[in-house]
Amino acid sequence: MHLFLLGCSAPMLPVANHEDNQMFLAGNGKLTCMVDPARLKLLVALHEQGTLHAAASTLHISPSAASQQLATLTREAGVPLAEADGRKLRLTDAGLVLVEHAYAMLALVERAMGEVQATVNGELGRITVGSFPSTISSLLIPAALMLRDSHPRLRVDIREITAPDCRDRLAGGELDVVVEVEAEGAPSGDDARCTRVELGTDDFDLALPIGHPSAREPSVGLSRLRDEEWVSTIEGDACDRLLHLACASAGFRPRVRHRAGDWTAILALVEAEMGIAFVPRAARLPIPAGVVSVAPTGHDIRRHVYAAVRRGSEARPAIAAYLAALEAVAARGYRPRRAADSDS
Repeated sequence: MHLFLLGCSAPMLPVANHEDNQMFLAGNGKLTCMVDPARLKLLVALHEQGTLHAAASTLHISPSAASQQLATLTREAGVPLAEADGRKLRLTDAGLVLVEHAYAMLALVERAMGEVQATVNGELGRITVGSFPSTISSLLIPAALMLRDSHPRLRVDIREITAPDCRDRLAGGELDVVVEVEAEGAPSGDDARCTRVELGTDDFDLALPIGHPSAREPSVGLSRLRDEEWVSTIEGDACDRLLHLACASAGFRPRVRHRAGDWTAILALVEAEMGIAFVPRAARLPIPAGVVSVAPTGHDIRRHVYAAVRRGSEARPAIAAYLAALEAVAARGYRPRRAADSDS
């Protein structure tokens, strides 16, 4: 697919510097060219990644192909779009103008494709969705099963993801929907490339060894656990941040002795009396016989759960159907996110 920009006069491309604008529209005062969305995606990736090699990796193309696309886009624009800045490539003023429009144009392409697909009666195709293990079992799989009857021709492929690269995989088209979590009180992970759909909040319980002094109590205050050793998730991820934020609000810093990226391993460490842990309630984890789940008191310990899609792609019927199924599943197992939560 190509976007045709014909006869766009100077006032339609606002920039801070009038001279740069005139240079960008050099020639006969108009921009007359054919813009390939793939080249716009490359410019966006270059802007976000800083190097051509990293941008190519994000888009799953070779560095040479990325270099050719950038050269072609530069010829089409008629002015340099990037310049060397040490080992990185930095967008010029003209490049920054174009990348700003690229975000809007790529969203327009997504919406256009959604409207085209909406005219095809019943043909919803295939989407790829990703999340972490606990939300795969509690959200992604139930949502996919819900669509089997209502949308039998929709194929849903599920992938396990890692936090550092999931947004790049989403923006690059490898994933269509990503379900992510965010610790309450942590900065919001907003991204100009994505539209965010809130799914609710997931409360956390304490996982204690069955022989722990507080294991027989219905609930326990977090401040009483300041001298405990903890089992946490991967350092710096949403659940690890939640642990540190919750303990900080209770006036102490947790002593994390063990870490694991799998809840089964975390619960095994708790059962072996090697520490205590927070576990998500809505994930419905299989609790070992030697572990007791106890509600913490005095502090709201929860994570926010949301879906992210490429901005504009929510109009695509397959993605819209899956988002609706996710919201229906979340309504059964997650608490709605309050307005106060959204402000935190």
